[in-house]
Amino acid sequence: MVEFCPECSNLLRKKLMEGKPCLACGCGYHQDIVVDTSEIQNNIKKKKDALKDNLIVVSDEDKISVHPVVAKDCPKCKNTEAEAWQEQTRSADEPSTSFFRCTKCKNTWREY
Repeated sequence: MVEFCPECSNLLRKKLMEGKPCLACGCGYHQDIVVDTSEIQNNIKKKKDALKDNLIVVSDEDKISVHPVVAKDCPKCKNTEAEAWQEQTRSADEPSTSFFRCTKCKNTWREY
């Protein structure tokens, strides 16, 4: 969480003062950092429980895919169906790159 100096309203930054962590400001104000480990442990436990309850394991045998299947010729096996998705691989003002994965041989290729 971001905290600000109550005296000059500047951002408080983490520093070590006399070997102890604290939040300090350029004006000279500082306060000790108080860490509540019980709250951190509770958050970790909640996240682990949520992962345990919502974990989905997908294997190749299930053939579950989140990508749409489009009509595209595979350059390797000449199959006519492929999964398709797009990613922004270059700067934001450039068009995104289209990726394709053959549904038969799993060959992956891209088009710019």
